[in-house]
Amino acid sequence: MHLLWLKRDLRIKDHAALYHAAKQGEPVLPVYIVEPDYWQQPDTSLRHWAFISDALTELQHEFQKLGQPLLVFYGAASRVFRDLLQQFPISAVYSHEETGNLWSYQRDLAVAKFWQERAIPWHQYQQFAVFRPLANRDHWFKQADAWLTAPLYPTPVSLPFICHTNWQAPLPWPERKIDLVPCSQAQRATALSSTLNTFLQDRVLGYRGGISYAAKAPHSCSRLSPYLSYGMLSMRALQQESWQHRKAATNTKQQLGLDAFYSRLRWHCHFIQKLEDEPEIEARNMHRGFDGLRENDFSAEFFSAWAKGETGYPLIDAAMRALRTTGWLHFRGRAMLVAFASYHLWLHWRPVALHLAQCFVDYEPGIHYPQIQMQAGTTGINPNRMYNPVKQSLLKDPDGRFIRHWLPELQHIPTSWLHQPWLLTKSQQQQYGCLLGVDYPAPIITAERAIKLARERLKLWLAANRACWTEQKKRIVKRHASRSRPIEQRKRVSERQLTLFND
Repeated sequence: MHLLWLKRDLRIKDHAALYHAAKQGEPVLPVYIVEPDYWQQPDTSLRHWAFISDALTELQHEFQKLGQPLLVFYGAASRVFRDLLQQFPISAVYSHEETGNLWSYQRDLAVAKFWQERAIPWHQYQQFAVFRPLANRDHWFKQADAWLTAPLYPTPVSLPFICHTNWQAPLPWPERKIDLVPCSQAQRATALSSTLNTFLQDRVLGYRGGISYAAKAPHSCSRLSPYLSYGMLSMRALQQESWQHRKAATNTKQQLGLDAFYSRLRWHCHFIQKLEDEPEIEARNMHRGFDGLRENDFSAEFFSAWAKGETGYPLIDAAMRALRTTGWLHFRGRAMLVAFASYHLWLHWRPVALHLAQCFVDYEPGIHYPQIQMQAGTTGINPNRMYNPVKQSLLKDPDGRFIRHWLPELQHIPTSWLHQPWLLTKSQQQQYGCLLGVDYPAPIITAERAIKLARERLKLWLAANRACWTEQKKRIVKRHASRSRPIEQRKRVSERQLTLFND
């Protein structure tokens, strides 16, 4: 019989591993493993598990329709596999390739050794347009387009019955020593169908003009990211379906929205490929010339204020509080949080990345770490994005709707003062029922002064480390930069990569 190991691919449609395991004609045993050590990692949180457990329940229904229920085990993967070998005559293992965090990377190396020692083949298939190994990016776009436009894998009609399921919903929660507050307004895995349909038919009309505006984004964005992150939705199927809707669209706003969505969707795998090619960038600077830049100036006080949404800058704090409550934030909001932490507060990106990873229900390591480093300015090939928190507040939440929703202590302050409440006199603060330092924090830094200092620090650092800069940059461009043609065929290598945080 064949073992189907499910990880971040919780579906049966367009499932390469399931298709190849079933087509051999042997019984297939689908297994998911809840690994205790994984749930102690600093980038995990139980808000992730809340989504996964619902997704597993949905998946169980799908497998029951096929005839063989899903089995869920708790324990280290190698131990679970050892126990399964004692119960079942496993002749091969099938799964998708996983580009996860460093822990899952090391886990997969150990699992590969486990199966090799027992002479049992482990067949792994692409989950995304991500290729291993990949020497450079010269032909990646062509390879990716070929994979994304290839026919979808058919779903087996049935699977031979092997054994009954070993669990009933709800699944037990993994133990975790420290965790965030519960995510009271998070997306549910059960809403995949309605989320996809309402976006393609209706919400896409506001996509192009609404995704960067704080109050509009929750409705205008696709909200499909968690379903992609945990593999409930096939990236290839979504790309092809969105393209079919674009060809059939007759409404101009729908056409423009689908064009913008398709364009952004196309870059999803580009970022995951970065982490696949260099897993270490989860924990260290992509450009090693930045090593030591921020490590020695870390302020625990600043980090705590930022992580709680208590910096005294309304749009920054509203974004963080929205994220802590819902597990989701629009791209511009994510960019602002990282940029403010990296430049205004001069925090190293690693603890910032870990906190945000725990907050995001849609945490996708392959997108998360490359994007965090882009916003923190440590890639060496991207510009420094130093967002002005007041300017962004005026531009992206002009009427203060988003701020007032997430910072109710500011709800009575007039819009003209809302974006800079520190300009209010003491009597005005009393008049509007919001005393700075009591009801709402005073700014922990002065934005203009902080950015000036950040620019000076960067200038001095670059001057002192100029010698190692060029070679590092060439290495990064060759390995990670987006391009449609090989470097040697281009007069100038573009250093501007599209960011998923951009509008």
